[in-house]
Amino acid sequence: MEPNDEDLIKRLNAKDKRAFEEVFKRFYSSLCYFAHKCVKDMDEAEDIVQDTFVWFYEHDNRFKDMLALKSFLYNCVYHKAMNYLKAQRVRSEVHEKLKAEWSEVDEEYEEFQVEAEVFEEIFRAIDELPTECGKIFRMSYIEHKSTKAIMEELHIAESTVKTQRQRAKEALRDKLKHLYTFAVFILFN
Repeated sequence: MEPNDEDLIKRLNAKDKRAFEEVFKRFYSSLCYFAHKCVKDMDEAEDIVQDTFVWFYEHDNRFKDMLALKSFLYNCVYHKAMNYLKAQRVRSEVHEKLKAEWSEVDEEYEEFQVEAEVFEEIFRAIDELPTECGKIFRMSYIEHKSTKAIMEELHIAESTVKTQRQRAKEALRDKLKHLYTFAVFILFN
């Protein structure tokens, strides 16, 4: 170790601010180069090195020689660079995951909107059916009640349930002919 290196280490261990400034001037550029090789971004490399020096300045560190100091600084920069890359990878993964989820949500949103609009039109058409016809249709196809349950609840004959259901389907087929295939798929599945 050169005599001035030995003196620098002694002064640094004694918390001499000028010794810290000398270490900063001596190693800043080479540490930035090293960090840049790791992170491939000069601005980030400089931030990493500056953060390392800030941490170094704020903590009580003792070094036996210049080699120990250099090893410490390069090790700190390396670990900060790896933490930065890990954080970038996590951000990138989260960003990609969110992008994929939002893409699915956008597609589902459009599908749900179309489906809701079709349902709106179907329910409007059902509401326009004669009262008993609409009631039996709702009980059969929306509430999924059996013919027997409808007969018992409304106190009507099986033939009445079947006739009203058939009339409702014919009326809806006529009113919703532009949506009939889609409506049949939604209501009867």
